[in-house]
Amino acid sequence: MRVLHVTDAYLPRVGGIEMHVHDLARAQMAAGDDVAILTLTRSQGAASAPVGSRVLRPGDRAQVWDKAAFLWRHRKLGELEGFDVVHTHCSTMSPLSYATLGSARIPTLMTVHSLWRRYTAFYRAADYALGWSKWPVSWSAVSHTAADAVRRAAARPLDVAVLPNGVDLDAWQPVPRDPDGGHLRMLSVMRLAARKRPMPLLRILRSVRAAVPETTRVTATIVGEGPQRESMEKYLRRHGMTEWVRLTGHLPRPEIAQVMARSDVFVAPAILESFGIAALEARACGLPVVGRLGTGLSDFIGPEDGVLVDSDRAMAHALAGLATRPLVADGLDRAALASMSWASVVDRTRELYVAAGARDLVSSGVQPGRRQAS
Repeated sequence: MRVLHVTDAYLPRVGGIEMHVHDLARAQMAAGDDVAILTLTRSQGAASAPVGSRVLRPGDRAQVWDKAAFLWRHRKLGELEGFDVVHTHCSTMSPLSYATLGSARIPTLMTVHSLWRRYTAFYRAADYALGWSKWPVSWSAVSHTAADAVRRAAARPLDVAVLPNGVDLDAWQPVPRDPDGGHLRMLSVMRLAARKRPMPLLRILRSVRAAVPETTRVTATIVGEGPQRESMEKYLRRHGMTEWVRLTGHLPRPEIAQVMARSDVFVAPAILESFGIAALEARACGLPVVGRLGTGLSDFIGPEDGVLVDSDRAMAHALAGLATRPLVADGLDRAALASMSWASVVDRTRELYVAAGARDLVSSGVQPGRRQAS
């Protein structure tokens, strides 16, 4: 198929949507699809397109009005350039994706990457005003939790499929762990933005240290960059935590895998986590996960994979308990993880494209990249 991905947020910004779209495009091209990406994110001089794809974006000096003009010019790009399907990706507010949806005249799939719970009233009112749930597009979300939130936000019954994020099982292999007696090693990987709750994470870690005997060593590694890093550094200095809490900044995936191999537990404090790519990668490495109930983690974290709790206090209590009772998550089910491998996600994505009205050229006997005469 010729696929146009539409996403307001894309590389070189680093986050869940950005990495997912990049990885999905790369996996689809490996499967023979012709893929392009339309985004409002400027390149900032970085080369961040999957090899062989085309990325359309505003210029590096584009300001608000320039981006608005770019949005208006490209809202019908999928139709004008003869793509087989448009796949839009949205967070909470995604003007480019919504403008593309409102102009849809070819098969279109929307994937929601955020939890809309706090904005249910807003989206319900927007549906009464604009009728977005009646637009001729197919809807999906990255987890059952996210899909339920979209259904509740619609003013009328809406079918929302589940299209999970993917994981490269070759890159995230389970490794033997060498437990360090008397040492609790915690790890978190996130964008350091308020929505991911890095500041509450520091308060949780402080509570864990206070609850664990001083004879037990406690360390924490937080991987990621974002606007709250400076506030986090100030908090660590103010509370004397710099010697045992390390902020690494952004790390390449192979280095994150190495850190996971030296950790005892992965901590996921976000309460608006629609999926949790980093937690899935940690689980693929065999690392147990402590996260929050009511999030997308529920799709792949069961009793044999870790612990999901309902509050920060419960999370601190669970983590402190690991100092004396290590969390053993030996029930790693590679077959279950395979359903979230890129091969499976690409197949599931193609199914949803076909359900949205796109022709499956492979199944119909047409060579990829070629069209039958109409």
